[in-house]
Amino acid sequence: MNHASNPELAALEPEWQRGFGWVERELGGRVCNLQRQGRWRPAWFFDLEKDGQLLPLYFRGDRGWEEGQRVASVLDHEWNVYRVMEKHGLRVPHVYGLCPEPKGLIMERVPGRFNLGTVEDPDEQRSVLEHYIELIAELHRIPVEEFEAWGLERAAGSRGLALGDFDAWVENFRKAKRRPEPMWEFAVQWVYRNIPEGRTEMSCLQADSGQFMFEDGRVTALIDMELAYLGDPLADLGGLFSRDLGEPLGSLAHAIRHYAKVSGRAVDLDVVRFHALRFNLCTSLVMSHFVAGAQPGEDHAMYQAWSIVWGRAALAGIAELIDVELPELPTYTLTPTLRAPAFDALVHKLGVLRDAAPDEGRRYELDQPYRLSLALQRADALGPAFDAIERDEIAALLGRRVEDLAEANAQLEQLVLASGPERDTEFLRYFLRRILREHELHRPALLQYGDKELQPFE
Repeated sequence: MNHASNPELAALEPEWQRGFGWVERELGGRVCNLQRQGRWRPAWFFDLEKDGQLLPLYFRGDRGWEEGQRVASVLDHEWNVYRVMEKHGLRVPHVYGLCPEPKGLIMERVPGRFNLGTVEDPDEQRSVLEHYIELIAELHRIPVEEFEAWGLERAAGSRGLALGDFDAWVENFRKAKRRPEPMWEFAVQWVYRNIPEGRTEMSCLQADSGQFMFEDGRVTALIDMELAYLGDPLADLGGLFSRDLGEPLGSLAHAIRHYAKVSGRAVDLDVVRFHALRFNLCTSLVMSHFVAGAQPGEDHAMYQAWSIVWGRAALAGIAELIDVELPELPTYTLTPTLRAPAFDALVHKLGVLRDAAPDEGRRYELDQPYRLSLALQRADALGPAFDAIERDEIAALLGRRVEDLAEANAQLEQLVLASGPERDTEFLRYFLRRILREHELHRPALLQYGDKELQPFE
């Protein structure tokens, strides 16, 4: 394809030349002011020059591919949800079309910014959060039949209402497993055994809740509806406790009270806790195969951080519901091995390269190996001691010692799957200590997530 008339497109990789060429043909006009967004999924800000005007747009790319299988391709689904929301006057980005290659939604670029954690004024933060809650209550009032007409499926019974798409997350987790995962199998078993009963209300949920754009104390648009499904409306409140770990939202206890006020619904906090830990667990489930086997081009350090921080929150949620006290780890002494100079040199070199990056996109790319090098440096100093603790604690659970940690984990997973609720407290206490050790081991690579903890529910 000849892009001689548009130098900006000519400078792109072939797949993006095709993508933005499609935009120009389908929407009419000339693509300009391209700016790639530095994030884990492909995305671009750009303008479309048409009839002397600039139309601000956003290319929301597909999640991508993994070993020949689609990780997730839900852009069609997201567009359908937006259609219904837009019909009912909810502020969402207007979608202009779906680019077939590379696949992506061509959307209105709405004004404002995201992440309430960037707001310093507590009154503004509170105002935005309250407005968001009011919009979510409006979403929950839309008859579910309208979403069913666009392909969303109604949950069946208490189990379906409580779990939403959890079965699919678990199925994908088990299909993609690269190694035994006793900690996550324990948490999955617990969720399945403790489904809230007696729930009947059903709504369309944002699911990955807490995502919106805002300015001047008001929400300008609800965004990221790709995980939307029909389920228990309290699940959207639980999801806020997951979002808050990455993007602080302000007082969620206040948000729950405000939701009860504007929706007229009674809010069962234990049900909210269940949904919070369920959604937190999904992050660790989907990250597990990335963490177990590094993929070329993927941000391994980021995926490790997400797995640890959200997994820790899921286990803490279980602990709160069954009244298990959270453990505290002793202070560990860093004891670098004879390999330490090599790790020190690697950290230094990658840090220099990252700091000298010419733009945000390149800096983001170089920050990935830099964070990995920090984690390796710390693993060199703490890994041997932590491995010894793992052998001892797994031996106590198994009733026998297995020196090879991979085999020990395999046997522990078999034990977890074969056990009933009578061992929940014992397993949970061990896995809480384990996830805290993982957290400590990878602390330098956890970035802004390092010291995040679940907010109190009341």
